[in-house]
Amino acid sequence: MQLTKHTDYAIRVLIYLEKRYIEMQDGKNSLSTATDIASVFNISFNHLTKVVQHLGQAGFIETVRGKSGGVKLARSAHLINLGEVVQAMEKSLNPVNCAEPPCRLRSACLVKPILDKAMNAFIEELKKYTLADICIEENNDVWQLKLS
Repeated sequence: MQLTKHTDYAIRVLIYLEKRYIEMQDGKNSLSTATDIASVFNISFNHLTKVVQHLGQAGFIETVRGKSGGVKLARSAHLINLGEVVQAMEKSLNPVNCAEPPCRLRSACLVKPILDKAMNAFIEELKKYTLADICIEENNDVWQLKLS
């Protein structure tokens, strides 16, 4: 299974916001702008704003409007489950669509149930991890990321 860029960018945004929160020590001034995040990851600003909006609607981040506005994590990284992030960001986790175009094998095919089981196993594995789990080691490349 390959995740969409939308989900990939969502995970990058969450990692960035967690790193920013930790760098700010007290967490009070940890707001980041979509412009800053887009610049760090070399992502289209327009695409990133859609990702940020979706993350906010899903409750993973808080958005603050205005001159001093920005985004930050809505809850602790320990409470942001990767499986839930993927489920919220992906439009469909259906591995194949047998209806379009209509598949002549659909009534007797055993492939779709196998793929559905594999997708469920994929999501269940992701649900074992949180944002904190992927940001935990201070000596990994995430912690070397320059935010400015």
